[in-house]
Amino acid sequence: MTTLNAPNAQVYSPSLPSLAAIERRRRPLTIVFGISVACVLLMAESHWQSHGLIREILFLIGITLAAIGTLGRTWSNFYISGYKSSHLVQSGPYSICRNPLYFFSSIGMIGIGLCTGMLAVPAAMALFFAVYYPAIINCEESRLLIHHRDDFEEYCRATPVFWPRFCSYREPDTYTVFPRMMRKYIADAFWFIALAALARIVAVLHEVNALPAYVQLF
Repeated sequence: MTTLNAPNAQVYSPSLPSLAAIERRRRPLTIVFGISVACVLLMAESHWQSHGLIREILFLIGITLAAIGTLGRTWSNFYISGYKSSHLVQSGPYSICRNPLYFFSSIGMIGIGLCTGMLAVPAAMALFFAVYYPAIINCEESRLLIHHRDDFEEYCRATPVFWPRFCSYREPDTYTVFPRMMRKYIADAFWFIALAALARIVAVLHEVNALPAYVQLF
């Protein structure tokens, strides 16, 4: 299996039933994890609640990372809108790593977690991503290997799987995008900012005792 810290490893090719099984579990697992985090946020307050400066620094870093995640996902989707199923995109963000959508998603997730004013929440989000998403990445790369075998193998040798190599960046002078699909992707990326704001609102409700807390987390 390709790991996130082995950028040029060969792509693992699971069977088609394995691909389908992993992808079927993706949305349910994400929903269950999201609901679990939401329950924790509703019941827990931050240990840093009485440390105003630390709390504000965590929020500032968090909203910045959430914004980077939003912009990064929009940028990545700009290059694959209308091309994802038929082309092997290798320019723009896809020239610095093979999975920029997941890279920026991980940044956005950690940002949302930091907006809660806690460190435990982004740590749990990072752990969930590190444990489960390598399998998702392998699924998608295995499909690309089936459709673009020689080109994709060459792409894998030249481009890291997850951590960007910015010195490899290249982009075309012009690029055709599909506005209808881009509207969908922009709306999808906006949720990082919306969830970061919601996490902040819940944290403030705990601070003013409008929402009871039963446990305190770092």
